[in-house]
Amino acid sequence: MKEFRFTLPNQPGTLARTAAAFGEAEVNIEGIVGMPGGRRVSLVVDDEGKARAVLRELGLAFEEMEAWLLDLPNRPGELEKLLERLAAAGVNLDSIYPAVEPNTVILTADSLDKARKILG
Repeated sequence: MKEFRFTLPNQPGTLARTAAAFGEAEVNIEGIVGMPGGRRVSLVVDDEGKARAVLRELGLAFEEMEAWLLDLPNRPGELEKLLERLAAAGVNLDSIYPAVEPNTVILTADSLDKARKILG
């Protein structure tokens, strides 16, 4: 699965227009996070090929990162356990944020293969 990262102009409606373009192309957003400081958006979708086409059509430069959707029990301390295991193995996270599915997080890291082996 790929995470797409891009920057939007800091203007009202730019994210709404971007979301509309994905909707019109019948691309479902599985998870999304936006950061106000740099107007950076990261998201994962159900159709990577269509997502690339949408972003190109919108004229947005984007990066792709390998991402992993991981189920996480909804109990206090579970996130800490996950993060401690990754840290102990020397895995550096690039991003982590909730997915649309309940109790699911999206991870990108310097070594997702290593993270998968550690976390199963």
